[in-house]
Amino acid sequence: MPIENSARELHELFDRISPSKASFQIDGGSASMDFIIDRDKLGSMVSEILGSVYKAGDGTGRLVRKLPAAHPYYDWLYATRINNIEGLQPYGRQLGEDYQKDKSLNYIYDFVTYTKYRVQVQFEPRPYLMINDDDLRGKAENKKWYYNTKDEFVQFNDPKEYLRFVDLECEPNAEFLSSPQGQFVFKTSDGSAPNNLPVSNQNGGGINILVVKRKIKMTWFFVPYQIVFAENVISGLGKVNQYDFYGFPAGSLLLEGTEVKRYPPPEQLLKQDPLWSGPVAQKVCDITFVFNSIMQATRDLSTKLPDKTNFKIPYGHNLVPRPGELKYHYVETNYPSSALLGNRPIYESYPMERLFRLE
Repeated sequence: MPIENSARELHELFDRISPSKASFQIDGGSASMDFIIDRDKLGSMVSEILGSVYKAGDGTGRLVRKLPAAHPYYDWLYATRINNIEGLQPYGRQLGEDYQKDKSLNYIYDFVTYTKYRVQVQFEPRPYLMINDDDLRGKAENKKWYYNTKDEFVQFNDPKEYLRFVDLECEPNAEFLSSPQGQFVFKTSDGSAPNNLPVSNQNGGGINILVVKRKIKMTWFFVPYQIVFAENVISGLGKVNQYDFYGFPAGSLLLEGTEVKRYPPPEQLLKQDPLWSGPVAQKVCDITFVFNSIMQATRDLSTKLPDKTNFKIPYGHNLVPRPGELKYHYVETNYPSSALLGNRPIYESYPMERLFRLE
């Protein structure tokens, strides 16, 4: 991986006893380093150390990221905060109006600058992979979004942003589905029912089918806040994955909703508001896509499942169990009076790769 230009401007403080420190424990670790930075390099150093992100202007849906600085020795640790900036060797007094972009604000009029600055940076592990823009751009590919039963489609560029800054959590659970068919019978050593009462719905009757599901939470970190307004996110809600995605077979992921944590970036700029097009303070967010996942074992599938089409996915959430044989079958809507509403799966499919685009 090529070195970011910002990393070349960091020079560790040299002293008889190293001011840099590191500590580790069973659930992670951290390190800190002290650097000496020239005055003329200080202005852009915040985003150079901690990273930045914005939407690319080439219409590909990709992001332009400056990666956070990695620790030179413990290279799985990345800069997460600047603990302290301390001036060394006074340079002179400066006027705030020479630096303030908006002169109407209540800014500090007079301050002191220094020839050099001592900067302490904290490094910690991140729960996701780091990939720079150049390496990721080589992985992009064109894909098709099939959006109706006629397999009509539109093409889109998949920038593969889900390969970086993304973490996945899995919460397995199980639920019982009650069946209106069949019931339990008591089995005892002498063949008689307890208290001579047969099984009924009041005392334990009815067949239950155990369904194992997983709650999948896929979090995309440090993304421009505009993503929450994006059409490609709204279009995916209530749909299942059209392609195999992150190891999950097509049809097994149902997008139920999103969770958003919004915050200002380390260095805040003015951006254009995505709704009313006026100026707004830049914000970023961590957006979590919440999926419900079900994957049936081959032994539980009907032997008469139809062939899949590009739009209809006969697997996962589009299958229902038939109580009489405890096998999963594919079903469709049946509207004899409407060709538009008929012959549709329970859930439409959607390429979840489109979620990770900023259009």
